[in-house]
Amino acid sequence: MRILKNYKYLSSFLALVLLFSSCTGLVKLDLPGLDERDPDQNWTMLGKNDQRQHYSLNNVTPPLDVVWKKRVKSTIVDHPLAIGDYIIAPTKAGELYLVDYLTGNGIGTGKIGVAMDNAPTIYGNNILVAMKAGPEKLLKLDLRNAEQEYKQNYPAINTSPLIWQDRVYFGSDRKLFFCADYKTGEEVWQFKTEAAVFSSPARSGNSILFADVNGILYSLDIETGEENWRKQLSGTIYSHPVLDESNAYIGTVSGNMYAVSISDGSIQWERSFSGSIFSSPAIYGNELYIGHNAHELLCMYKSTGEVVWSYSTEGIINTVPLPSPDYVYVTSWDKNLHVVNRLSGQLVFKYKLKKPVKSSPIIYRDYLLLHLANDQLLALANEKIVNERRIQP
Repeated sequence: MRILKNYKYLSSFLALVLLFSSCTGLVKLDLPGLDERDPDQNWTMLGKNDQRQHYSLNNVTPPLDVVWKKRVKSTIVDHPLAIGDYIIAPTKAGELYLVDYLTGNGIGTGKIGVAMDNAPTIYGNNILVAMKAGPEKLLKLDLRNAEQEYKQNYPAINTSPLIWQDRVYFGSDRKLFFCADYKTGEEVWQFKTEAAVFSSPARSGNSILFADVNGILYSLDIETGEENWRKQLSGTIYSHPVLDESNAYIGTVSGNMYAVSISDGSIQWERSFSGSIFSSPAIYGNELYIGHNAHELLCMYKSTGEVVWSYSTEGIINTVPLPSPDYVYVTSWDKNLHVVNRLSGQLVFKYKLKKPVKSSPIIYRDYLLLHLANDQLLALANEKIVNERRIQP
């Protein structure tokens, strides 16, 4: 009996080693061709695009209900990714859950590293994953062939990777910001910061912007890594900048919200609020949408920082709100999904959840996707679609 028991433990251990080393839990994905992909619909990177704007051009019109649920044991970082017929759920435990969009059925799960803090980036047919722990921190996987292309060793990476013209950009906890070659993962240049970088980079033209935890917002030349400018802001920064054609918008733990000129780093406006800002804003049209720890969702004019409306919840908001043409969807630690009118801020619909949501909601096709912490990935839809497609338990 003891021999059999030990053999079972050994077999389980070897299976885990194989899963970790070769990503055998992942399967080949039939991704759409590059010319078939719509960047306004797909979620292939943090915040949907290089400017990290986090918006949807589609409404999911209330009342809403659950179409399907998928067990995901760890917290999803930032938000799920979505492309073709697939939802990809990256977790803090270093896993990738592959889920069928329509049904919520699991397609495969791969343990690819020790721990990650931010969303990977899909580029072409590959996914680039940044890890905050383990021997190799930058990983490139071929999604069509379920193969690992490389692992490269860097200091702990605390940001989502940004990819531009076969270069990869990311920050670390060693007061360093890196540019690496996308094809090989090898370092191209590095830039010394004043403090650790937890703020994921965003791109505008030939400039790349990010912040360190000491509250300094940086702009670097995307080709050379030379500094364009830096601006000291008030408060620790964990959120990432969100860009439009003129400004970078970013909040601090001190409760300050800034609009900073992309061209020269000058502050265009500053507003202070009673709650700490750990999350990032979202942009839709001429407005910004931001939540903070004093239980408020705010709509602000981009041009002036004037508050258009505010909406109160019963818990802190540290996820990114999701604006659509008619609504703003936001989650709070009060265990509710709140759907408010985008123009007025009036509550339209509230959905009670079993646990808090610690990753930001996204809309993909007909579904609103969100994740209950350490529990379930949910797809919610309008009642008509739910009645047509609901997956019975």
